[in-house]
Amino acid sequence: MLKNVRIVESLDHEQWDKYVYEHPRGSIFHTRHLVDVFRRTKNYCPLFLAAVDEGQQILALLVSVRVQTLPNPLGKLSSRSIFYAEPLCSDEPRGVEALSALLAEHDSRLRGKVLFSEVRALHAAGSEQEALTRQGYEHNGYLNFLVDLRQPSDVLWGRLTGSCRSNIRRGEKHGLTIEEVTCDKGVDTLYPILNLTYGHAGVPLADKSLFTHALRILQPLDMIKIFAAYHSGQPVGASVVLLYKKVVYEWYWGVQRIKSIYPAECVTWHRINWGQQRNYNFYDFGGAGWPHKPYGVRDFKAKFGGDLVNYGRYRKVYSPWMFSLGERAYEWRRKLTSPTKWLAGRRAPA
Repeated sequence: MLKNVRIVESLDHEQWDKYVYEHPRGSIFHTRHLVDVFRRTKNYCPLFLAAVDEGQQILALLVSVRVQTLPNPLGKLSSRSIFYAEPLCSDEPRGVEALSALLAEHDSRLRGKVLFSEVRALHAAGSEQEALTRQGYEHNGYLNFLVDLRQPSDVLWGRLTGSCRSNIRRGEKHGLTIEEVTCDKGVDTLYPILNLTYGHAGVPLADKSLFTHALRILQPLDMIKIFAAYHSGQPVGASVVLLYKKVVYEWYWGVQRIKSIYPAECVTWHRINWGQQRNYNFYDFGGAGWPHKPYGVRDFKAKFGGDLVNYGRYRKVYSPWMFSLGERAYEWRRKLTSPTKWLAGRRAPA
Protein backbone atom coordinates (compact mmCIF):
# COMPACT_ATOMS: atom_id res chain seq x y z
CA MET A 1 0.00 0.00 0.00
CA LEU A 2 1.17 3.53 -0.75
CA LYS A 3 2.59 5.49 2.13
CA ASN A 4 0.11 7.79 3.89
CA VAL A 5 -2.85 6.38 1.93
CA ARG A 6 -5.84 4.92 3.77
CA ILE A 7 -8.68 2.69 2.59
CA VAL A 8 -12.02 3.94 3.85
CA GLU A 9 -15.60 2.64 3.60
CA SER A 10 -17.33 6.02 3.75
CA LEU A 11 -16.74 9.58 2.62
CA ASP A 12 -18.12 13.00 3.27
CA HIS A 13 -21.22 13.14 1.07
CA GLU A 14 -20.26 16.36 -0.65
CA GLN A 15 -16.76 15.05 -1.39
CA TRP A 16 -18.13 11.76 -2.74
CA ASP A 17 -20.67 13.52 -4.96
CA LYS A 18 -18.09 15.96 -6.32
CA TYR A 19 -15.50 13.28 -7.11
CA VAL A 20 -17.92 11.08 -9.03
CA TYR A 21 -19.52 13.97 -10.89
CA GLU A 22 -16.21 15.47 -11.97
CA HIS A 23 -14.47 12.21 -12.88
CA PRO A 24 -14.72 11.58 -16.66
CA ARG A 25 -15.85 8.00 -16.02
CA GLY A 26 -18.04 8.76 -13.03
CA SER A 27 -21.51 7.26 -13.43
CA ILE A 28 -24.72 6.79 -11.50
CA PHE A 29 -23.40 3.37 -10.45
CA HIS A 30 -20.67 5.09 -8.41
CA THR A 31 -23.00 7.42 -6.53
CA ARG A 32 -23.84 7.15 -2.85
CA HIS A 33 -27.50 7.25 -3.83
CA LEU A 34 -27.37 4.00 -5.77
CA VAL A 35 -25.18 2.42 -3.10
CA ASP A 36 -27.99 3.26 -0.66
CA VAL A 37 -30.51 1.62 -3.00
CA PHE A 38 -28.40 -1.53 -3.22
CA ARG A 39 -27.91 -1.60 0.56
CA ARG A 40 -31.67 -1.70 1.08
CA THR A 41 -32.32 -4.36 -1.60
CA LYS A 42 -32.98 -7.95 -0.58
CA ASN A 43 -30.13 -10.31 -1.58
CA TYR A 44 -27.87 -7.38 -2.52
CA CYS A 45 -24.83 -6.41 -0.48
CA PRO A 46 -22.84 -3.41 -1.79
CA LEU A 47 -19.21 -2.71 -0.98
CA PHE A 48 -17.90 0.83 -1.23
CA LEU A 49 -14.17 1.46 -0.87
CA ALA A 50 -12.10 4.58 -1.46
CA ALA A 51 -8.40 5.36 -1.12
CA VAL A 52 -7.56 8.77 0.31
CA ASP A 53 -4.21 10.44 0.95
CA GLU A 54 -3.03 12.35 4.00
CA GLY A 55 -4.85 15.45 2.74
CA GLN A 56 -8.13 13.49 2.36
CA GLN A 57 -7.81 13.68 -1.42
CA ILE A 58 -9.53 10.77 -3.18
CA LEU A 59 -7.11 8.73 -5.27
CA ALA A 60 -9.41 5.83 -6.23
CA LEU A 61 -12.94 4.58 -5.64
CA LEU A 62 -14.90 1.41 -6.32
CA VAL A 63 -18.44 0.14 -5.86
CA SER A 64 -19.35 -3.52 -6.15
CA VAL A 65 -22.50 -5.46 -5.27
CA ARG A 66 -22.65 -9.02 -4.04
CA VAL A 67 -25.74 -10.45 -5.75
CA GLN A 68 -27.17 -13.72 -4.45
CA THR A 69 -29.83 -15.52 -6.48
CA LEU A 70 -30.44 -18.65 -4.37
CA PRO A 71 -31.07 -18.97 -0.62
CA ASN A 72 -28.51 -20.40 1.77
CA PRO A 73 -26.90 -22.93 1.94
CA LEU A 74 -26.56 -22.41 -1.84
CA GLY A 75 -25.66 -18.76 -1.39
CA LYS A 76 -22.03 -18.94 -2.46
CA LEU A 77 -22.84 -21.14 -5.46
CA SER A 78 -25.27 -18.50 -6.71
CA SER A 79 -23.39 -15.32 -5.75
CA ARG A 80 -21.14 -13.01 -7.72
CA SER A 81 -19.67 -9.59 -7.12
CA ILE A 82 -20.71 -7.15 -9.82
CA PHE A 83 -19.13 -3.78 -10.56
CA TYR A 84 -21.89 -2.12 -12.62
CA ALA A 85 -19.23 0.33 -13.83
CA GLU A 86 -15.44 0.26 -13.89
CA PRO A 87 -13.71 1.51 -10.71
CA LEU A 88 -12.36 5.05 -10.74
CA CYS A 89 -8.87 6.39 -10.15
CA SER A 90 -6.68 9.32 -11.07
CA ASP A 91 -4.41 8.87 -14.07
CA GLU A 92 -1.09 9.29 -12.30
CA PRO A 93 0.82 6.27 -10.92
CA ARG A 94 -0.40 6.95 -7.36
CA GLY A 95 -3.97 6.59 -8.54
CA VAL A 96 -3.29 3.27 -10.24
CA GLU A 97 -1.43 2.01 -7.16
CA ALA A 98 -4.29 3.10 -4.93
CA LEU A 99 -6.88 1.34 -7.09
CA SER A 100 -4.75 -1.80 -7.14
CA ALA A 101 -4.83 -1.75 -3.33
CA LEU A 102 -8.60 -1.27 -3.33
CA LEU A 103 -9.09 -4.23 -5.65
CA ALA A 104 -6.86 -6.40 -3.47
CA GLU A 105 -8.95 -5.41 -0.44
CA HIS A 106 -12.16 -6.14 -2.34
CA ASP A 107 -10.91 -9.58 -3.38
CA SER A 108 -9.79 -10.48 0.13
CA ARG A 109 -13.27 -9.69 1.46
CA LEU A 110 -15.29 -11.38 -1.29
CA ARG A 111 -13.13 -14.36 -2.24
CA GLY A 112 -14.89 -16.75 0.14
CA LYS A 113 -18.38 -15.40 -0.55
CA VAL A 114 -18.74 -15.35 -4.35
CA LEU A 115 -17.82 -17.46 -7.37
CA PHE A 116 -16.34 -14.55 -9.32
CA SER A 117 -16.15 -10.79 -9.65
CA GLU A 118 -17.11 -9.02 -12.85
CA VAL A 119 -16.45 -5.44 -13.92
CA ARG A 120 -18.90 -4.12 -16.51
CA ALA A 121 -17.10 -1.27 -18.24
CA LEU A 122 -19.08 1.74 -19.42
CA HIS A 123 -16.16 3.40 -21.24
CA ALA A 124 -13.11 2.56 -23.30
CA ALA A 125 -10.24 1.33 -21.14
CA GLY A 126 -8.37 3.94 -19.12
CA SER A 127 -5.87 3.93 -16.29
CA GLU A 128 -8.06 1.53 -14.29
CA GLN A 129 -7.16 -1.27 -16.71
CA GLU A 130 -3.59 -1.47 -15.42
CA ALA A 131 -4.78 -1.94 -11.84
CA LEU A 132 -7.36 -4.56 -12.85
CA THR A 133 -4.78 -6.50 -14.84
CA ARG A 134 -2.32 -6.42 -11.95
CA GLN A 135 -4.93 -7.97 -9.69
CA GLY A 136 -5.69 -10.82 -12.08
CA TYR A 137 -8.85 -9.55 -13.76
CA GLU A 138 -9.11 -10.92 -17.30
CA HIS A 139 -10.55 -8.66 -19.98
CA ASN A 140 -12.93 -10.05 -22.61
CA GLY A 141 -14.93 -8.35 -25.32
CA TYR A 142 -18.50 -7.33 -24.54
CA LEU A 143 -20.69 -5.19 -26.77
CA ASN A 144 -23.04 -2.30 -26.22
CA PHE A 145 -24.93 0.30 -28.22
CA LEU A 146 -24.76 4.03 -27.53
CA VAL A 147 -27.12 6.52 -29.16
CA ASP A 148 -25.90 10.11 -29.51
CA LEU A 149 -28.92 12.13 -28.42
CA ARG A 150 -27.35 15.44 -29.43
CA GLN A 151 -28.73 14.87 -32.92
CA PRO A 152 -32.16 16.19 -33.96
CA SER A 153 -35.10 13.88 -33.34
CA ASP A 154 -35.79 13.42 -37.06
CA VAL A 155 -32.18 12.32 -37.59
CA LEU A 156 -32.48 9.76 -34.78
CA TRP A 157 -35.77 8.56 -36.28
CA GLY A 158 -34.08 8.18 -39.66
CA ARG A 159 -31.35 5.97 -38.15
CA LEU A 160 -33.91 3.36 -37.09
CA THR A 161 -34.27 0.47 -39.50
CA GLY A 162 -37.20 0.71 -41.88
CA SER A 163 -38.95 -2.26 -40.30
CA CYS A 164 -38.53 -0.73 -36.84
CA ARG A 165 -40.14 2.54 -37.94
CA SER A 166 -42.98 0.61 -39.58
CA ASN A 167 -43.61 -1.41 -36.43
CA ILE A 168 -43.73 1.74 -34.30
CA ARG A 169 -46.27 3.28 -36.67
CA ARG A 170 -48.36 0.09 -36.54
CA GLY A 171 -48.33 0.12 -32.76
CA GLU A 172 -49.45 3.72 -32.63
CA LYS A 173 -52.13 3.05 -35.26
CA HIS A 174 -53.53 0.22 -33.13
CA GLY A 175 -53.87 2.44 -30.10
CA LEU A 176 -50.70 1.74 -28.12
CA THR A 177 -49.95 4.56 -25.69
CA ILE A 178 -46.96 5.18 -23.42
CA GLU A 179 -47.10 7.05 -20.13
CA GLU A 180 -44.55 8.12 -17.57
CA VAL A 181 -45.45 6.45 -14.25
CA THR A 182 -42.57 7.35 -11.94
CA CYS A 183 -44.49 6.61 -8.75
CA ASP A 184 -45.56 3.70 -6.56
CA LYS A 185 -48.16 2.78 -9.15
CA GLY A 186 -45.40 2.60 -11.73
CA VAL A 187 -43.43 0.06 -9.66
CA ASP A 188 -46.63 -1.95 -9.15
CA THR A 189 -47.12 -1.94 -12.93
CA LEU A 190 -43.48 -2.61 -13.77
CA TYR A 191 -42.66 -5.48 -11.44
CA PRO A 192 -45.37 -8.01 -12.42
CA ILE A 193 -44.39 -7.58 -16.07
CA LEU A 194 -40.71 -8.06 -15.26
CA ASN A 195 -41.52 -11.04 -13.04
CA LEU A 196 -43.43 -12.82 -15.80
CA THR A 197 -40.85 -11.82 -18.39
CA TYR A 198 -37.85 -13.07 -16.48
CA GLY A 199 -39.68 -16.15 -15.30
CA HIS A 200 -40.43 -17.19 -18.87
CA ALA A 201 -36.84 -16.44 -19.87
CA GLY A 202 -35.47 -18.48 -16.96
CA VAL A 203 -33.39 -15.53 -15.74
CA PRO A 204 -33.28 -14.49 -12.05
CA LEU A 205 -34.93 -11.14 -11.37
CA ALA A 206 -33.95 -8.73 -8.62
CA ASP A 207 -36.33 -8.46 -5.69
CA LYS A 208 -39.04 -5.82 -5.91
CA SER A 209 -37.27 -3.93 -3.13
CA LEU A 210 -34.65 -2.84 -5.68
CA PHE A 211 -37.23 -0.87 -7.62
CA THR A 212 -39.17 0.33 -4.59
CA HIS A 213 -36.08 1.83 -2.98
CA ALA A 214 -34.74 3.14 -6.29
CA LEU A 215 -37.97 5.07 -6.71
CA ARG A 216 -37.96 6.47 -3.18
CA ILE A 217 -34.29 7.47 -3.19
CA LEU A 218 -33.69 8.49 -6.81
CA GLN A 219 -37.01 10.03 -7.83
CA PRO A 220 -36.64 13.16 -5.65
CA LEU A 221 -33.26 13.69 -7.32
CA ASP A 222 -34.70 13.23 -10.85
CA MET A 223 -32.40 10.24 -11.39
CA ILE A 224 -35.03 7.67 -12.43
CA LYS A 225 -38.01 7.40 -14.77
CA ILE A 226 -40.55 4.61 -15.22
CA PHE A 227 -42.55 4.24 -18.43
CA ALA A 228 -45.50 1.96 -19.13
CA ALA A 229 -47.11 0.96 -22.44
CA TYR A 230 -50.86 0.42 -22.54
CA HIS A 231 -53.20 -1.20 -25.04
CA SER A 232 -56.95 -1.29 -24.55
CA GLY A 233 -56.40 0.06 -21.06
CA GLN A 234 -54.07 -2.78 -20.02
CA PRO A 235 -50.31 -2.57 -19.43
CA VAL A 236 -48.42 -4.52 -22.09
CA GLY A 237 -44.93 -3.29 -21.31
CA ALA A 238 -42.92 -1.29 -18.80
CA SER A 239 -39.39 -0.02 -18.39
CA VAL A 240 -37.18 1.88 -15.99
CA VAL A 241 -34.21 4.09 -16.86
CA LEU A 242 -31.58 5.77 -14.69
CA LEU A 243 -30.44 9.35 -15.31
CA TYR A 244 -27.10 10.94 -14.49
CA LYS A 245 -24.73 13.46 -16.07
CA LYS A 246 -26.78 13.78 -19.26
CA VAL A 247 -26.87 10.02 -19.85
CA VAL A 248 -30.02 7.87 -20.01
CA TYR A 249 -29.12 4.38 -18.76
CA GLU A 250 -31.41 1.58 -19.83
CA TRP A 251 -31.91 -0.51 -16.68
CA TYR A 252 -34.81 -3.01 -16.83
CA TRP A 253 -37.67 -3.54 -19.23
CA GLY A 254 -40.19 -6.15 -20.27
CA VAL A 255 -43.03 -6.32 -22.78
CA GLN A 256 -45.74 -8.67 -23.87
CA ARG A 257 -45.61 -9.68 -27.51
CA ILE A 258 -48.94 -8.90 -29.12
CA LYS A 259 -49.48 -9.25 -32.84
CA SER A 260 -49.44 -5.93 -34.71
CA ILE A 261 -48.84 -3.89 -31.52
CA TYR A 262 -45.02 -3.97 -31.15
CA PRO A 263 -44.69 -2.52 -27.65
CA ALA A 264 -40.96 -3.34 -27.51
CA GLU A 265 -40.15 -1.08 -30.44
CA CYS A 266 -42.58 1.61 -29.32
CA VAL A 267 -41.41 1.88 -25.74
CA THR A 268 -37.72 1.79 -26.71
CA TRP A 269 -38.12 4.59 -29.23
CA HIS A 270 -40.12 6.53 -26.64
CA ARG A 271 -37.22 6.35 -24.17
CA ILE A 272 -34.70 7.47 -26.79
CA ASN A 273 -36.85 10.34 -28.02
CA TRP A 274 -37.70 11.36 -24.46
CA GLY A 275 -34.00 11.72 -23.69
CA GLN A 276 -33.33 13.72 -26.85
CA GLN A 277 -36.18 16.14 -26.13
CA ARG A 278 -34.79 16.79 -22.64
CA ASN A 279 -31.26 17.53 -23.83
CA TYR A 280 -29.54 14.36 -22.66
CA ASN A 281 -26.34 13.53 -24.51
CA PHE A 282 -26.39 9.74 -24.75
CA TYR A 283 -28.69 6.75 -24.46
CA ASP A 284 -26.82 3.75 -23.07
CA PHE A 285 -28.46 0.44 -24.05
CA GLY A 286 -26.82 -1.37 -21.15
CA GLY A 287 -25.14 -4.22 -22.99
CA ALA A 288 -25.47 -6.23 -26.19
CA GLY A 289 -23.79 -9.54 -25.40
CA TRP A 290 -20.49 -11.30 -26.03
CA PRO A 291 -19.02 -10.94 -29.52
CA HIS A 292 -19.28 -13.98 -31.79
CA LYS A 293 -22.20 -15.37 -29.75
CA PRO A 294 -25.72 -15.11 -31.18
CA TYR A 295 -27.88 -12.87 -29.00
CA GLY A 296 -31.43 -11.93 -29.94
CA VAL A 297 -31.46 -8.88 -27.68
CA ARG A 298 -28.45 -7.50 -29.59
CA ASP A 299 -30.33 -7.93 -32.87
CA PHE A 300 -33.27 -6.05 -31.39
CA LYS A 301 -31.15 -3.17 -30.05
CA ALA A 302 -29.31 -2.87 -33.37
CA LYS A 303 -32.56 -1.63 -34.96
CA PHE A 304 -32.26 1.73 -33.22
CA GLY A 305 -29.21 3.10 -35.00
CA GLY A 306 -26.83 3.31 -32.06
CA ASP A 307 -23.07 3.07 -32.35
CA LEU A 308 -21.78 -0.42 -31.56
CA VAL A 309 -18.94 -0.29 -29.02
CA ASN A 310 -16.84 -3.02 -27.43
CA TYR A 311 -15.65 -1.82 -24.02
CA GLY A 312 -15.61 -5.35 -22.68
CA ARG A 313 -15.86 -6.81 -19.21
CA TYR A 314 -13.26 -7.88 -16.68
CA ARG A 315 -13.66 -11.07 -14.71
CA LYS A 316 -11.78 -12.77 -11.89
CA VAL A 317 -12.76 -16.32 -10.95
CA TYR A 318 -11.81 -17.32 -7.42
CA SER A 319 -12.47 -21.07 -7.72
CA PRO A 320 -12.56 -22.49 -11.26
CA TRP A 321 -14.24 -25.75 -10.30
CA MET A 322 -16.90 -23.97 -8.23
CA PHE A 323 -17.42 -21.50 -11.06
CA SER A 324 -17.91 -24.35 -13.54
CA LEU A 325 -20.41 -25.99 -11.21
CA GLY A 326 -22.26 -22.72 -10.75
CA GLU A 327 -22.43 -22.13 -14.52
CA ARG A 328 -23.89 -25.59 -15.10
CA ALA A 329 -26.45 -25.07 -12.37
CA TYR A 330 -27.43 -21.72 -13.87
CA GLU A 331 -27.87 -23.14 -17.38
CA TRP A 332 -29.83 -26.10 -16.02
CA ARG A 333 -32.16 -23.71 -14.25
CA ARG A 334 -32.65 -21.66 -17.41
CA LYS A 335 -33.57 -24.75 -19.44
CA LEU A 336 -36.32 -25.67 -17.01
CA THR A 337 -38.40 -22.97 -18.66
CA SER A 338 -38.30 -21.47 -22.14
CA PRO A 339 -39.40 -18.06 -23.42
CA THR A 340 -42.93 -17.92 -24.80
CA LYS A 341 -44.66 -14.65 -25.61
CA TRP A 342 -42.51 -12.53 -23.31
CA LEU A 343 -39.41 -10.58 -24.25
CA ALA A 344 -36.99 -9.54 -21.53
CA GLY A 345 -34.61 -6.67 -21.25
CA ARG A 346 -32.26 -5.56 -18.51
CA ARG A 347 -29.16 -3.50 -18.13
CA ALA A 348 -26.74 -6.27 -17.35
CA PRO A 349 -27.48 -9.70 -18.81
CA ALA A 350 -25.86 -12.60 -16.98
